[in-house]
Amino acid sequence: MSRQFEVFPYSADKLRDLFVEKSLKSSKKVEEKVQYKYFKDYLHSLDAQTVCVESNYIDHDYLEDFAEYYVKCFNLYSRACVRLHFFNLKFTIDDFSSVFTEENTSSISRETLQNAYLGFIIIKPLPKTIIGKTCLKTHPSNNGRKSFPITRVYHANLWGCFFPVETLAFQEQDSVAAACATSALWSVFQGTGKLFQHSIPSPVEITKAATDNFPLESRALPSKGLNAAQMGHAIRKVGLEPLLVASFDIYTLQGVLYAYLRGKIPVILALTLYDTLKEPNEEMGLHAVAVAGYSCGDKDISTEEGNDRLQLVASKIDKIYVHDDQVGPFARMEIDGKKVSVRDNGKDIKIDSLSTLWRGANTNEEGDRGSGRAVPLYVLVPLYHKIRIPYGCIYSAVYKFNNYIELLKKEKVFALSGNFEWEIYLSTVNDFKNSIISERFLYGEACKIVLVEPMPRFLWLARAMLNGEPAFELVFDATDIEQGSFFIRAVIYNVKIPFEGIIELAKQLNVFDP
Repeated sequence: MSRQFEVFPYSADKLRDLFVEKSLKSSKKVEEKVQYKYFKDYLHSLDAQTVCVESNYIDHDYLEDFAEYYVKCFNLYSRACVRLHFFNLKFTIDDFSSVFTEENTSSISRETLQNAYLGFIIIKPLPKTIIGKTCLKTHPSNNGRKSFPITRVYHANLWGCFFPVETLAFQEQDSVAAACATSALWSVFQGTGKLFQHSIPSPVEITKAATDNFPLESRALPSKGLNAAQMGHAIRKVGLEPLLVASFDIYTLQGVLYAYLRGKIPVILALTLYDTLKEPNEEMGLHAVAVAGYSCGDKDISTEEGNDRLQLVASKIDKIYVHDDQVGPFARMEIDGKKVSVRDNGKDIKIDSLSTLWRGANTNEEGDRGSGRAVPLYVLVPLYHKIRIPYGCIYSAVYKFNNYIELLKKEKVFALSGNFEWEIYLSTVNDFKNSIISERFLYGEACKIVLVEPMPRFLWLARAMLNGEPAFELVFDATDIEQGSFFIRAVIYNVKIPFEGIIELAKQLNVFDP
């Protein structure tokens, strides 16, 4: 069998050896890479059993970077990559070959191989940033607690057979063709490209687009990083509109992330990293990641936020999963309530932070992973141009309505035991109406009225949960203008309580208007 395609039993040592053999990196350097250690743990959690090595693989994104920069170098870098395929099934090269012949003497079939497929990692023939396009299965959902709404199906073609994997593509920052922000944008565009039907640029194309109108910031290549304005410019280049959300606390961050991720829109999260091994904690620099998922815990939000905030389902988010180019795909960041100590105008202050898998700046390579913590700076959301109403406007409208309900309860207009838990998120009319059918909270004529009613393509939904059951849902036009009356209708699920009359009165009193 040609070395064009090889099959090996998977192990962490074999992964290291393949990283060394197929790149220009030494064994010591590979073992020091945070990404190698992360992939070693990640593939172990997926129960990888076999790795197939596909040599001389031509990757579009690396080829674009190669043509723009590496082909012009004095050193002769290769334009071909190596792609590693992982399976949670043991088999040999003879088993694999036999599957694709007429006389299949193997005990496995194509369907068995396809079901056992875990995804792939592309190794680039470079001396430092060797992790190219990577598509690996997500973590198990843990009984629905973990959610990865941004994923899509990628297909790897081996010997004419498609191997599907549902995920969101990741790759390591190429310090020549891309910075961390570029890698984050590239992963985000993997999601929005399919959702909004725009072309997906390569990292070098993103870098050039981002710096096109900023000639004095720095040279485009090698890239030294992108600021918020440059990232926004790159987003506009693919036909989307950037929404910047800044100056927020953890509560608002949870609400924003839930609202857009639940709507299948990945977001960029900009961070400041701090070294917690130093006191006060020392800033290590700015960073950007692509947020691709979240996990909701069992947190009781019924009394925690008080009367000045909505009780949001989003407040149950205790972890987010990000494509961090310096760590790996779906890297965990925890919302654990811990703060970092920083110096501000001569005083030590405590500010909210998230856990990371980063090490402190002077940490030895063997330990203290997680000693770096992240302080959120802003969120950048790439939106279809017709999505004009931001999350903040919907939150304000729901907040006013919730206060109106509380006033009616206080004046004993009607009796209502318990408080609403609100679920606010972006959706489409097709997904909304499909949920009306599939969830079966609405029946008969009431269901038919909602299904046949004309609605805009993009909607904001605010579902009120009462004692764990849906009470009603407020539907807003996400394509309207902020100064307009963007409330469309309410869908009543609990007909035992006179919500319909209350909502109609609130509408007449302009409670939902900005």
